[in-house]
This record gives sequence, C-alpha cells and structure tokens, in this order.
Amino acid sequence: MTNQKGRAPLRASKALLYAGVAAIGALTAMPAQAQTAAELQAENQKLRSELEELRRRLGEQQTAPAPVAIASGPETPIATTVAAVAIVSPDPVGGDDIVVSARNRQELAQDVPLPVTVLGGETLERDDIKSIWDLPARVPNLQLNNPGENARKVSPSIRGLGRGSANDSMEQSVAVIVDGVTLYYSGQAWADYVDLDRIEVLNGPQGTLLGKNSSLGAINIVTRAPSFTPQQSFEIFAGDLSTLSGKFSAAGPLIGDTLAYRVNFVADRTNGIYTNTYQSMGHAKETWRETNRLAGRAQLLWKPSDALSVRVIADKLRSDERVNTGNTLISNGPATYADGTPRPLTPPIAYTPTGSYATYGYLGRFAQKSAWFHNSDGTVYQPPLNTTDIANSEARPQVTNQWGVQSTVDWQVAGHTLTSITAYRYQDFDIKNGGQFGQFYISNSGQQLWNRQFSQELRITSPGGKVFDYQAGIYYLNARVYSDDPSYYGQDAGAWYATAGQFNTLIANAAGRMLLQKSLDGVYNSRVTDARVQSLAAYAQADWRVLPKTTLTFGVRQTHEKKTNRVSHELDRPGENLSVLGATLGATTAQIAAAQAVRDGQIDPAFAWRDGDPIEADLTAYNVGLSYDLTDDVLLYSSFGKGVKSGFIFFATDETATESHIKPEQTYDIELGAKATLFDRLLQLNVNAYRTRIHNYQASWQRDDPRRPGSFISGWGNVERIGAKGVELQALFRPTRNWSIDFAGAYNLARYETQWLAQTPEIAATQFFDLKGEQVSGVPKLTLSYGFNYSLPLGSYLARVTFNNAYRSGYYLADNHAPFTYQDAYNVTNLGVGIGAEDRSWELSALVRNLFDAEYYTSASTWSNSAAQSVTWGMPRTLVFSFRSRL
Repeated sequence: MTNQKGRAPLRASKALLYAGVAAIGALTAMPAQAQTAAELQAENQKLRSELEELRRRLGEQQTAPAPVAIASGPETPIATTVAAVAIVSPDPVGGDDIVVSARNRQELAQDVPLPVTVLGGETLERDDIKSIWDLPARVPNLQLNNPGENARKVSPSIRGLGRGSANDSMEQSVAVIVDGVTLYYSGQAWADYVDLDRIEVLNGPQGTLLGKNSSLGAINIVTRAPSFTPQQSFEIFAGDLSTLSGKFSAAGPLIGDTLAYRVNFVADRTNGIYTNTYQSMGHAKETWRETNRLAGRAQLLWKPSDALSVRVIADKLRSDERVNTGNTLISNGPATYADGTPRPLTPPIAYTPTGSYATYGYLGRFAQKSAWFHNSDGTVYQPPLNTTDIANSEARPQVTNQWGVQSTVDWQVAGHTLTSITAYRYQDFDIKNGGQFGQFYISNSGQQLWNRQFSQELRITSPGGKVFDYQAGIYYLNARVYSDDPSYYGQDAGAWYATAGQFNTLIANAAGRMLLQKSLDGVYNSRVTDARVQSLAAYAQADWRVLPKTTLTFGVRQTHEKKTNRVSHELDRPGENLSVLGATLGATTAQIAAAQAVRDGQIDPAFAWRDGDPIEADLTAYNVGLSYDLTDDVLLYSSFGKGVKSGFIFFATDETATESHIKPEQTYDIELGAKATLFDRLLQLNVNAYRTRIHNYQASWQRDDPRRPGSFISGWGNVERIGAKGVELQALFRPTRNWSIDFAGAYNLARYETQWLAQTPEIAATQFFDLKGEQVSGVPKLTLSYGFNYSLPLGSYLARVTFNNAYRSGYYLADNHAPFTYQDAYNVTNLGVGIGAEDRSWELSALVRNLFDAEYYTSASTWSNSAAQSVTWGMPRTLVFSFRSRL
C-alpha cells in the first residue's frame, strides 16, 4: 500500500461511477417480479387494513419493554425495531409495519416522533455488522474514533459532537446501552455483538426515559431474548487476511412454557494490514490492527405467569489483539517550514556514517545520534517510510478481559408495567504501544486499567394508547475507573532522549557510553488516577393527546452526582545508581551529571496519593415535543430538549499533575421532522432538521512541553460554545416484495462558535490559530449511504444480491488543519451475494468490502521537528465467504 493522496479525488469519483454502474447492472440483470399493478393495489389495500387493526390492538395492549413478533413473512423470524426518523434496511418484506420499543412501549415505527436510526437483525447478519465501528457506514451522522486503536479510546459522537480522546475521568456524551444497561466506561463497548435483534442509534439528548443521562444521543444494542421455540444457528467465516471466525447460538425451553434459555458463542480472528517486520520470521507474520476475540453469552427467561417475566444475562469476553499500534510513516517533511525558513540541521555527532541520510526533522534525529543509532554496515538507521511494513521491537498485544451479569424483571400490575434492571460490569485491559525504532529498545508506554460499575434502575410504564400516557423511573450508578499509565525504558532510551550536549559528553568514551545506556535502562514510572462516581437520578416523561391528532410530549430528569478523583506518581523501578556506576567505571564528574540530567529530564518526581477537590452537583435535563398526524400516513413532529453531561476532575500531564475542574456540558437541541408513507405504502420517506448547541463543551488540547523540547503536554478545557445544524434524510422504497432500496444522507455543519485555539502546524515557534467558525475535525459535511437488497427465488432456492455504498465528503483529520491531514472525499462500496434454502434455513454467501479498493485514511498527523507525517489506512478490499445455518 503506497501513498495515493494526490489521486484520492480521482479514485473517489471512479468509485462512485463504478458503484452506480454496479447498481444499474444488477437492476437490469435481475428479472422483474411478475406482479401486476392490480395485484399491488389489492395487496396494499389489505396491508392498510391490517395496519389499522394493528394500531388498534397496540393501543389496547399492556406495555412491555420488549417488542412483539409480527407475522411478516420469512424475512422476519423475530420482532425487529426500525427507524422512527430513519429507515435503514429494516428486515421485513415490502409494506409490512414493524413494532418499535424506542420509548419503552410497543408502537409502530412511523408513529414515533423521535430521531432514531435502527438496523434490524437480518441486516446486521447479512452485512456482518458486529461492532459499533461497523455502524458509521450505515448511519451517516455517527462518528467514532479511529477503529482498532484500543479499548480506552472508544468514543462515539453524533453529528460531529461528543467525541473525545482517551480520558479515564470523563463520561461520554453518546451513551452505549446494551440490553437496557448503560456502559459508564464506554471502553466496555470493545466487543463483538452477535445474535442481535437490532441496534438503535438515537440522536439528541436522552435521559428522560431511561438509564444514565446522555447529552447528545445513544447507541442502543438489543440482543435476542430466550425463546420457548427451539432455535439453533451457526455461522462460519473465512477469507482474506486469514479470516477464520465462527458464531453459534441456541435457544429453547427448559421447563415447559415457564423457563427458556439462549446461549451464544463467538470466535473472531482476522489479521491486520500492518506487518511488524522486526518480529516476523519466515512465513509467519506478526500483524497489527488485527482481531482476536472469544466471547460467550448465556440467558435465562423465567415466566411464571403472563404478568411476570425475569430475564437474566451473563456475558464474558476475552481478547488478545495487536491493535494499539500500526501506522504508516509517510514523509520526513520538507527541508523548510511553511514560511520558507530552513528547518534546523542536525549533523552527526562524533560519527561519520556511510550512505545517504536526512539531517533534519524526525529522520535527522537518528542521523544526529548515528554514533548510537546505526546499522551493522555503518549506515544510519532510518525507519521505513510509505509502507505498511513497520519495525516495532517493543509493542505488545492489548489483552482485554470483561464480563457482566444483569437481571431484568417486568411485572404487570393494574395495567402498568413495573421494570427493574440490576447490573454489574467489570473490565480490565493492558496495552503496550512501543515505537517504530527497529532493533533499538527506547521506550514503551501504554495503559493498565480496570473499571467496574453497579447500576439499578426502577421504572413504571402506563398502558399505551390512552389520552395520557406516562413513564417514570429512578436510576442509581456506582462506578470506578482505576488507571495506571506506565512508561518504561530500554537500553537505547538515554541516547534518544539526551540533548545534543549531553550526548556529545557521554559518547566520548566507553565509560560515558555505559552511563548513557544505563541512564534510563530499566527505569519504570507510572501515573495513576482513581476516579469514582455515584449518581442518583429521577426521570419522568408523558404523552398527552390534547386533540385527536395532536400529542404533547414533555419529560424531565434530575440527577445528583458525587465525583472524586486522586492521582499519584510512582517510580516503580528507579534504575541503576548512576553515581555509583560512574565511579566504578571511572567516568568524569561531567559525564555522571549528564547521565543524571538525561534521567531527570524524562522522569517526573514521585509523590503519594493526592486527592482532588470532589464534585457534588445537581443536573437538570428536560424535553418538550409536539406531534401532529397530518394524515394517517404523514406525521409531523418537533421537539426542544436540554441535555447535561457532568463535569470532571482532571490532572494535567505535567510533572506536578496540575488539577483543574472541567465544567459540565449543557446541550440545547431542536428537532423538526416529518415521516411519511407514500404511494400506497411503497415508499417510506423521513426527514429531520436539527440545531444543537453546547455550552462549555469538553475538549482536549495539546501544547509544547517546556521541559522536554519536541515533546507535548495535553490537557482538557471547556469550549464556551460549539454547535451543529443540518438535515437528515432517509428513505426506503420497496417496488416489490423482493426488492428494497434504501438511502440515508446527512448534511451537517458542526462548528466552533466561540474561540478555541489550536496549535499552528509546520512552523518553527509555537503559535496558535482560532478554530472559531471552522468545521470540527473528523466530521465530513456530507455523508451518504445507499444501496439495495434483491431476493430471487430459484426453484427451491433463494438467491440474493446486496449492495451498499458509503460516501464521505472531504474533511480534516486533525485539529491543526495541516494540509496533509485533509482527507479528500471518498466512497467505500460493499457487495454481497448469496444463495440458500427458500425457507432461509441455510445460506452460502460472499461479501466484498471496499469493492473498488478505495484508499483513505482514518487518522493522519503532519511533520514536526520530532515527528514524521503519519497516517492510519482504512481497510483495503477484502473478500469473506460465510455459511449460515438455522435449525
């Protein structure tokens, strides 16, 4: 893989053209379904009648937190929730209506005035969507951090807002909820989710209906429940990148119609696209950005009566993955700064190397100290550029272990449903990042972290379909995140971190060289934080049908939170006593002092636990909405909501761990939307306009480290105001029962509305520029997702073709807006084909991801005096075959 950045616009347009050709070709190649206009009209009239009956029955039913199954043909073996604002490849056949539970009650999707995008179980299986990183390609206004970095950096955002870098004290703006349990530490979303009923993405402030408050939205993951009907399924996958994965699921009764179970297991193994050449020997290759996970899940459902049900879930995941490094060094940068000033030269010190080498920038650092960093033939060591072959002697796999247990009790009393959700979750992981230094052992940083949470939620839900419907609940959370951020150093660290003067002093003789080696060798220090939170909240929401076609919705949430945090610096392994070693070696006083200065310049002073000032706060969130049934098939709605995200205690990365309190975020959100079912129910068309503004937006910053030239310190602060506005449009067209064509698009302006400084790139002295009015990095203004699914009966078999294309307009990948970090517009196209039994009991399929092998970056950083231009590549074209069986 080589750098094709200059060709990106051409590649993007070609991909779009090819995608269109593929779609048209498939449309024309497949025979049309023989269905006359009269037959369609008769069928639509029948469905319209069924819809009215379904609406009537839902209004009479008691509420329940889980969807009910609707008989809708072979494509819907279980109930599936679809979009309220968005319709993205729902599973049922053309014209059928689907029950949703986005508001904790059974409702028709098109009757719910909420901006929600939902992918049903059939779509998730067909497109092999199993992690939250697979969602942005199908949900246009959802963004995530660079996929595959590490569990500490799971941070989703909606409409360009809410994404953060690694921060163990801050909660997320976009919640991840699994079977009703909010993951307080979003790193617990580092998982494969299988046996899924649906995934819902809710836009806008949440919290007046469920769980932990989230100020910008939520990703709601719902797995299939135990079943009293025996079910078994398994899938196997094999393909490019040595993919070999499998899934197994089984469900059925244990005791009559009283006790049922469901179990599933997944093993997921795929190589990464980066090869660590330093560690790879012969045909065996050590790859990075890989997948290597084992996970299992077991459930029980106890129904002693129609009024009471208890669902218990236990899950466990173990991963051992090389994911936390792997990027391509593209260029050392030019010989001059952006203003034309020459970059400082760094000629070799006390050494005359052979061959060619750079004497400035990142590569120049190796040349300057080539007396130490040279190869066996005398040439200067230079890390490989512009290749996915990396040389990393120190990185180690990320080991992640997480598990949880929960119970959900639903009890129907006097027409109401009482719900209790009790959950405990635990996670620990260990990562070691290393660096691209080939055979040299310089330093390794990473993270050793564990977190746990206990939550309890109690909720009451009134019967649906009344003039006045309501829900109310209380929520309690107790969580802790303990984070140990270690750094340890190898025998080449002293030479790397020494100043030119220190290096020159120590390289002069054997005694000095030994002191240079031992100055940091074996030293291990760490920065530890211990953040805790207790949260207690009460919430309520009501729907009041003030007129036959007009409904007023209003909700409120009051949260009381206590937060604490403490920090310590530990010198776990102090290294060798340099004064004693220097005297033994006969080193000069100046050499001993220079070696000690190298160590002192890199190692922060140790101190015992220091408590930060605690936070105790009361936070209020609310929403008000109005909806109007223009006709039986057209719904208009509006809402205004306020969301809150609590503040946190932050300790800076400087030597004294300076404490600061980051203020709470306050989100104000307006939604205006319409949902319509048109042309005798052949087309569903939904549109939503929004305006979101956040006060005291929590954001990270980076500055030069005054103690360590070429290094940086990072911190957090509050942007006075940031906002997003735009339009989301989604549609589903089903011309026949075998065809579905879907489209989703968003135009989004996510911008800083007040001053926020970013460091100006590619200049000599540190300067800053104001991001006010600029688009938030990592957020394209235009995102599109469109495709089709076509099923064709062939005798006793059923064939299908699935096509999907995701388009992203150009955007900056870094806050500093360096030209190199601009990602041009691109398309990623997926194509799947399959053939199987007509009753869907088995299917053999092939899925090609990134069909046209589009080249794009998921992250990029530009050059400086201490760093080269680097990128992380998006996944290239891959082909995976699968076999699925259902019994």
